Amino acid sequence: MLDWNDLRYLLSVVRQGSTLAAARTLGVNQSTVHRRVAELERQMGLRLVHRHPTGYRLTEMG
Repeated sequence: MLDWNDLRYLLSVVRQGSTLAAARTLGVNQSTVHRRVAELERQMGLRLVHRHPTGYRLTEMG
């Protein structure tokens, strides 16, 4: 079942450009953000973000 908080995490990662910055903004730890975005991708069966050394960017499907 889709968790709407996971979408919030994804949106924050894309806006902030990193899981660390998103975690700080959301008041959770970085591993939680990473894990929830990965779980959202797993549930949807899609890769939603490209992970680069310089940050996260949405894929076409994201």
